[in-house]
Amino acid sequence: MELDLSLYPFVRELSVRGTEALRSAARPVRLEARQALQREGEPVRRLLLLQTGQLRVYKSSAAGREITLFRVRPGQCCLISLASLLSDTPYPAEVQASAPTQGIEVPADAFRRLHETEPAVRKLVNESTARQLTELMALVAEVAFRRMDVRLARHLLDEARAGRSVMATHDALAAHLGTAREVVSRLLENFGDDGLIETGRGRVELLDRAALERLVAEASGR
Repeated sequence: MELDLSLYPFVRELSVRGTEALRSAARPVRLEARQALQREGEPVRRLLLLQTGQLRVYKSSAAGREITLFRVRPGQCCLISLASLLSDTPYPAEVQASAPTQGIEVPADAFRRLHETEPAVRKLVNESTARQLTELMALVAEVAFRRMDVRLARHLLDEARAGRSVMATHDALAAHLGTAREVVSRLLENFGDDGLIETGRGRVELLDRAALERLVAEASGR
């Protein structure tokens, strides 16, 4: 089969034997939006290399609340999947497709063999770890020290006033709130997943104003 892994530079650095091993083991996979890929507590049986779409990695509480840890996009690998797969330990979170997604799956045993023999694969693991640990640390700081989601919701409500549209880029929203663009982008994606807003180029549409108002009110103790 013809595998399109052009988004993953490590593939070009594999040895001839490594390339053949990857191509013989890899299989195409398709996921629908909101389809589960990995359940908490289960072993990681495959590594998914995305070609299109997006994965959402999240934790759920006993009460049913969720928090997004990070998102995996084409050209990226999930840090937690890599760690669990290589150590053969249960996955500590959950993964679902947040959009129609296509990619290539590599069975766990095949990926472990590649990791043992191919420097390019070990480089992929190291780079993915460094990048996503930075994202996770940003999330920890956000949760521990501030409720940026409430500040963002209040700002959107204020800007929209009685209407539904806010004309602002992610950069402009981040500058107003005194935070990083990546934080605002992640929160807007979360609001979108919950059906509260819809984003466009330089625009945010409020789909459920009442829910945003409840979020602000609950945080204020009203």
